[in-house]
Amino acid sequence: MKPTKMRNKMIYRASYQTKSKQLGSALSKDLHKKYGKRSVRVIEGDSVTILRGEFKGVDGKVAEVSTDKSSVAI
Repeated sequence: MKPTKMRNKMIYRASYQTKSKQLGSALSKDLHKKYGKRSVRVIEGDSVTILRGEFKGVDGKVAEVSTDKSSVAI
């Protein structure tokens, strides 16, 4: 089986705990220095900046986090 197919299969069959870990986001340089971590899980109320895609540069707060869909609403 191709590695990409295996990876997609693992993502699709992932447990809620694993899916939750996949909803992480990189921290800003200030927060990285303060907490000593590069990324943390996103929760409701977090302030975020979109860095890629159609909405690049948009700032906002996280309104909803869905582990079922592996998505974050801002």
